[in-house]
Amino acid sequence: MLHLNLAGVDRGEVELREQVPPDHPMWEGSGVELTEPLEVDLTARSVGDGVLVRGTLRTTVRQVCRRCLVPVEQEVDEHVDLLFVSPAEDAEDLDDGEVYLLPTRGDDLDLTDAVREQVLLQAPEFTLCREDCAGLCPTCGKDLNEGACECVPEQGESPWNALKNVKFD
Repeated sequence: MLHLNLAGVDRGEVELREQVPPDHPMWEGSGVELTEPLEVDLTARSVGDGVLVRGTLRTTVRQVCRRCLVPVEQEVDEHVDLLFVSPAEDAEDLDDGEVYLLPTRGDDLDLTDAVREQVLLQAPEFTLCREDCAGLCPTCGKDLNEGACECVPEQGESPWNALKNVKFD
């Protein structure tokens, strides 16, 4: 699906425009749910001993609010610059984040893992439905954004209660 022909890249720029469906296996186990297809608009060209892939990735992801567990949809619209280098290149460059290895054999460059990684990096780690979200009551589980609950906070035995009896001279 997200494959480039390296022989074509050697001859000039190659464009890749595809839609990845939300139920594609590449999203399994990611913890992110796409609500619409991922729009992939990339251009690849040869640079030195590598391949530079540039373009945009657009979709909408659904996550749950970390305080009240309400589903929240957020847009991902990311410009990406991905550099694929031959395995003979210096391995230290691979720590730069957007540098990947070219396949050692064949003319097929699979962009699936790199694209998946970029989308997951852009999805918010901690989603809130709104900045002032009150969350859920820890006792009854009521959504406190809809109003206060009628729970009485437990007044259990506290380890600090012993300090109430300390007298100072």
